[in-house]
Amino acid sequence: MNIKKCLGLCATVMLLTACASGSHIVTGTQRPAIDVRVVKVYSEAPTTEYEVIGSIEASSSRGMTQQGRMDSAIEALKEEAAEIGANGVIISNLPNPSGGVSTQISTGISGGSRGFSSGLGTGITIHPAEIKGTAVYVFDVAELPSIKNPMLTQ
Repeated sequence: MNIKKCLGLCATVMLLTACASGSHIVTGTQRPAIDVRVVKVYSEAPTTEYEVIGSIEASSSRGMTQQGRMDSAIEALKEEAAEIGANGVIISNLPNPSGGVSTQISTGISGGSRGFSSGLGTGITIHPAEIKGTAVYVFDVAELPSIKNPMLTQ
């Protein structure tokens, strides 16, 4: 098997076995599920009023680069948030940018009554991007009680 076919086979196996997963713990009031496209990601708490719905986390080994795996993990995080009705995620940790792919090479020689044999093995380990956050529901101005928003009392 030539090197191009071998690399192509390895890339195909990596893409087929890569996955993204997430989980959540509801600590507040769960809301009905929403469309994942409306979930916003925040690096710090929003400046408007919000309600904490729960804690969420996601990891992904999908992607050929660490950035690709991080993007996939963030999408999984948004899916978890949408599932419990959160329209926002406050990121509490960012994946380690030094993660990525590590390779291993091993050799071996053995002998016995029938002669000697040798072998060479290689391996690739993809380090997943892991990300955690707080699922929140950020209130729209129209949803806030009029006592908290004097503009709505008119």
